[in-house]
Amino acid sequence: MFSKEDGEIDWRLSAVDIWRRVRAFHPWPGCYTRWQGRQLKIIGVVPLPGEKALEIGQVVALNRGEAVFGVNTEDGVLGILSVQLEGKRAMSAAEFLRGQRQFIGAKLPSD
Repeated sequence: MFSKEDGEIDWRLSAVDIWRRVRAFHPWPGCYTRWQGRQLKIIGVVPLPGEKALEIGQVVALNRGEAVFGVNTEDGVLGILSVQLEGKRAMSAAEFLRGQRQFIGAKLPSD
């Protein structure tokens, strides 16, 4: 049996490993990270192993179809397609970014 804590994303894993976890843990327990003291559920993702950013867990701007931003992992960037901020409805990455412009460049926790 999985617990809710099993869904917390460790950005030190590879992009493909995190992609597999997001798919496997949907809908329960779901995968999430923390940003500004709130839970951010990661719903839809795509691995982009050729991309690279500065730090693991750093949010970067992308221009790859639906993936308008991504998070740097151990071996590349994980493109984010859809998310749900705690207390809000699920939305596309583009829609989320329109309301949270300061998200690009943020460093997400790896534990």
